[in-house]
Amino acid sequence: MAMAASPGASHLHARSGSSRSPANQALSASSIALPQRCIECRISSASSPSQRQIVHAVAREPLKVMISGAPASGKGTQCELITDKYGLVHIAAGDLLRAEVAAGTENGIKAQEYMNKGQLVPNEIVVSMVKRRLEEQDAQEKGWLLDGYPRSVSQADALEALNIRPHVFILLQVPEDILVERVVGRRLDPVTGKIYHLTYAPPETPEIEARLTQRSDDTEERVKLRLKTHRQNVEDVLSIYSDVIVPVDGNRPKTEVFSSIDSILNEMVQSEQLGEAMSSS
Repeated sequence: MAMAASPGASHLHARSGSSRSPANQALSASSIALPQRCIECRISSASSPSQRQIVHAVAREPLKVMISGAPASGKGTQCELITDKYGLVHIAAGDLLRAEVAAGTENGIKAQEYMNKGQLVPNEIVVSMVKRRLEEQDAQEKGWLLDGYPRSVSQADALEALNIRPHVFILLQVPEDILVERVVGRRLDPVTGKIYHLTYAPPETPEIEARLTQRSDDTEERVKLRLKTHRQNVEDVLSIYSDVIVPVDGNRPKTEVFSSIDSILNEMVQSEQLGEAMSSS
C-alpha cells in the first residue's frame, strides 16, 4: 500500500546543521536532551525571612522515537522489542491507513478513492491520520515509536510544521548485499504461514521444505529496486533529523542490535534528574 508524496510535494528547505552527512554522524544519547516540564512546585522556608526557595520537581516528557531502516533491516523485530520494554505506543502509518479504510472513516474513504484509482494517497491524508493518533491519550502519556515514517521530505516537512518531532531518530544500518541475501532467501510455508530463511532459519523437515513458496517481490531484481527507492527517499529525511540521529549497526544478531538501542533509550531515561531553581523575593 503506497504512501509516498503526492505530486508537487514541497522541497527540502535549508536547515542549520543539515550540511553534515547524518548517516555517518553518531550522537551519544547523553547529547540529546529531552525537554523538561514542571510537574510540581514547592515553596519552602529559607534561612532568611527575606528569601524563599522555590524547588521545581521536573520530569522528562515521554519518549518520542522514530526508527528507520531498509526492507529486511530487522526494523519490525526491533520495534517489538522496544515497545515490549519501554511501553511506547507503536505507530505505523501503513497500519493506520488500513485501519481507517476498514473502519470507513472520512480519511479512510478519501484514501480508498485514491487507492481504487491506483493513485498514491496524498500526504495531507496520511499526516492527518498520524497527527490524530499521536494526540491520543495513550501516546501522550506513554510516549510513541513512529515506525518507518516519514518516508519522504515532504512528509517530514509536514510533521515539522505541526511541531511533531522525535527526541531520537534510530537509523538501522545494514550493508545492501546483506539485505539482498536476507530477502532473497525468505520462504513462506503456505500451510502454517510461518516464514523461513534458507540460510538463517531453514525448515525443520524435507516435507516442509518441499511446500515452501517465495513471494513474487522477493527476487534479487525487485529487492534492489526497493532498496534504491528507499535510499533515495530516506536521504533527504535524514537531513531534517540530523541533530537527533543515532545510527545503529543492524548487521548483527537481533539481541545485539537491541542491546545497542536499549543502551541509547535507557541512557535517555536514566538521565532524568530533579532540578532546582533558586529565586529570591
